[in-house]
Amino acid sequence: MEGEKTYTVEEAARVLKRTPGRIRQMLRAGELSGEHEGEDERKPWRVHKWSAHALRDRLQEERAKAEWKTPSRSPREPRESPESASELFWVVQDLQRELGRVEGRLEITETAESSLREDLERERQRAQEERARADAERERAEQLRRELEAERSKGFWSRLFGG
Repeated sequence: MEGEKTYTVEEAARVLKRTPGRIRQMLRAGELSGEHEGEDERKPWRVHKWSAHALRDRLQEERAKAEWKTPSRSPREPRESPESASELFWVVQDLQRELGRVEGRLEITETAESSLREDLERERQRAQEERARADAERERAEQLRRELEAERSKGFWSRLFGG
């Protein structure tokens, strides 16, 4: 039952778009509600789902309000809130993962293409050898046909007695 009502730290980090270390820090500070597995502090944290969802919703509301505020006028004032930097961090991480997947797909595609080209070249070579063999067989069949016609053109008695 506990598994249904709680997240692991990693799952909560994905929900809140934070690092697992930041989630643990928030748990220790009381910003998130959670408990150690089996009430043993040596065991990993479990984050209550309701707490993670409430915090996520509150952060989304704060971001929406911040977007409507006027931009800062002083160059020394930060232009982005910590949530925006965190969002950018997650976006960069997602883009890096996607880049890794795309690079992996590209590498697999290049390998497959190389293999297919090698296979194609082998098949072309084999087809060429088969054509040469078929041509030789046709030539042999034609030669046998000519020999047969030559034998047929002889009379019955000369074929029978070898004359």
